[in-house]
Amino acid sequence: MHRHLGSSRGLAEIVGTLMLVVIVVAAATAFSFFVASYQKQLQAQETLQHEKSLERLRVIGLQPAISRAPPTLSELTVELASLDVNSIVVTGLLVNGQAVVVYNVSNSAGVPLATGCLNGNPFVAANASCALSIPGDSQVFLQLDVNPQNVWPNDHGRYAFLPNTTVSFNQSSVLAFKFLTSLGNEFAQSFVPPVAIAAVTFVDSNPILDGSNSYQPETATSNVTLDFWEWKVTASATANDTGSFYGQEVELRQPLTSKVTYTVLLTVTNTESLAGSAEIIYALD
Repeated sequence: MHRHLGSSRGLAEIVGTLMLVVIVVAAATAFSFFVASYQKQLQAQETLQHEKSLERLRVIGLQPAISRAPPTLSELTVELASLDVNSIVVTGLLVNGQAVVVYNVSNSAGVPLATGCLNGNPFVAANASCALSIPGDSQVFLQLDVNPQNVWPNDHGRYAFLPNTTVSFNQSSVLAFKFLTSLGNEFAQSFVPPVAIAAVTFVDSNPILDGSNSYQPETATSNVTLDFWEWKVTASATANDTGSFYGQEVELRQPLTSKVTYTVLLTVTNTESLAGSAEIIYALD
């Protein structure tokens, strides 16, 4: 009887030891899997951060379409450059804080590229994914219809923004673009109109319209310069135009008349077709 109890106790100790070994091995295996998974997760995060740091997207050009009288922007075409060897996926675009939901896009050869946006009914496009894949080291052109008159169904829903969105653009608007990418980057670029400064000076008693102090504020697109000066002179006494003149400095074709007040309007346009205006009231004693 005592021998049987001893045998049972010994067997229980062996089974207990084996179970402990199994538990230790299982725990070690689980810990090994946890460490491997954690290392893989860290590696994935490091890879993502590395790819994110290498991602470069830049707006390098602006080509607005301008309707005259009064000058308004009807379309905006922006040229995007991918400075990354990998494709860049643009998941969102905002212009002056408003989300763009409809746009056309083409490559540098003018070939349309497919996007998640629908260039049709904006009520459909508003719920669509506007992801755009830009090939690495390439340039594409995005065309946005920013004329609020071109809304569904009048113009097949090409209006860039959500229906009933009030966004007003004109030739003197600051245009702030922000692109959001699938890697979590944000790339911003603003286009700023010039600052017009008008003056009337005299050379040998001849009146000179002087816009030489006008300037272009510094922007990221450093190649933008002043391109066009337009003057409009109105005699307030008759409300008749004295005339329109063009140039940085212009000698008036006819002298200013004493005792008459003149409104001198200068509009300066830069190479991106954005404009700034200045008005002065001038009178000869």
